[in-house]
Amino acid sequence: MRIFRPILIVTFATATVATATLAAATLAACDPHVPLGHVGDAGVSRLWTATFEPGDLSEWTADGKGGTMVANLTTKPVATTEMAHNGKYAGKATVKPSMGMVSIDYLYREQPSLTEGYYSAWFYIPGTFTVKTWLSIIHFVGSPSADGRNVFPTWDVNLYPQADGTLAAQLYDFVKQVNRQQPSAMAVPTSKWVHFELLLRKAADATGRIAVWQDGTPIFDVDGIPTSENGWAEWNVGGSSDEISPAPGYVYIDDAAISLTRLGPGG
Repeated sequence: MRIFRPILIVTFATATVATATLAAATLAACDPHVPLGHVGDAGVSRLWTATFEPGDLSEWTADGKGGTMVANLTTKPVATTEMAHNGKYAGKATVKPSMGMVSIDYLYREQPSLTEGYYSAWFYIPGTFTVKTWLSIIHFVGSPSADGRNVFPTWDVNLYPQADGTLAAQLYDFVKQVNRQQPSAMAVPTSKWVHFELLLRKAADATGRIAVWQDGTPIFDVDGIPTSENGWAEWNVGGSSDEISPAPGYVYIDDAAISLTRLGPGG
């Protein structure tokens, strides 16, 4: 069983900063005797994958290096047959903010921990709800003591509503407190699977790099910057927001991977 961790989420809306201190982010782990995610595919640099095909979250949690992070919700991420990118199952995260309070429903992995690595997953955002402010689907946190205590946010991939009604990804840099937008926003489809992949090169000095691809198209590449206080990082996927309509909404996740080289949507 994991302890509670305080989480500080800072997310930009159109011209304002919404800051919420979440004092009860629940981190859960499961029985260590259930199957793990696939580790070390030969010929491809996959170090860890999760397909949800065991029908539960054991690929994320069974080794004690992953789990769920939940705040202002009673519903944790689950495996479901409601939607799947491949096979029968996918992960399902609930988005249910209330009275402006941020809801968080993430799956996370602390391992494998790489100095430079790629983090990818498929996401399905139903068109049955509208994002009013922002929707976080990828969230990284660091730990000043490099042991998972006193975690703080480092990077977010957030989806923002555009003037034409579509969604577009933005990259929030907690290190420099900068919200990075695409010069020409690539629409994130709803009611359709979309692939996001992120490269993180950890560095406390100006040798770090973070890059993001959407369906194989590069949308962000920030090089020569500090990206991490030390070598510890936790990768989260799921859903978080402070306003959607109607609520609850759901984010589906499938075919997640951590790898040494970029996999792309065909990987």
